[in-house]
Amino acid sequence: MALSEVIELTREMRDRIVQRWPEHGEGRIKMGAQLIVHQGQAAVFYRDGKSLDTFGPGRHVLTTANVPLLTRLFSQLGYGTDSIFSAVVYYVAVREFPQEGWGTRQPIAMQTPGQGLGWLLLGAHGTFGFEVSDPKLGKDQSWQAWITDPDGNRFELHQYTTESWQAPSLA
Repeated sequence: MALSEVIELTREMRDRIVQRWPEHGEGRIKMGAQLIVHQGQAAVFYRDGKSLDTFGPGRHVLTTANVPLLTRLFSQLGYGTDSIFSAVVYYVAVREFPQEGWGTRQPIAMQTPGQGLGWLLLGAHGTFGFEVSDPKLGKDQSWQAWITDPDGNRFELHQYTTESWQAPSLA
């Protein structure tokens, strides 16, 4: 894979909440590369399956000063500050998703014993809206994001990682 000195997601994220860069494999990034995050996005920087930092809109130069965990990594490996490293960036659409659809693709067949109705075909569908804000890796090593529904109710979403404190209880 080519060496990256500019990391940017150029396509709009109209239909996606999260987009990985690069889409496959790991990116080879040179220390000092520029990370460009557009308005309405947040970028979560990952290496070895761990979140190192979250960046808001703007142009960020990747150095050991703004990604402090890289300092420890490079010092342990004996590399200089101009080193090339492998990492991925997850761009998160930090915006409102007002009309997201949900529903069953096919009707679900359900028997009604003792009711005299035989078989029923059940299906449901509708729309809902939400807003993603403040994606981050929590102290418990689980991904966290907050969404707000159209009535203003906030919900916290969690995605547990293998390092999450809750992981042993999920096994």
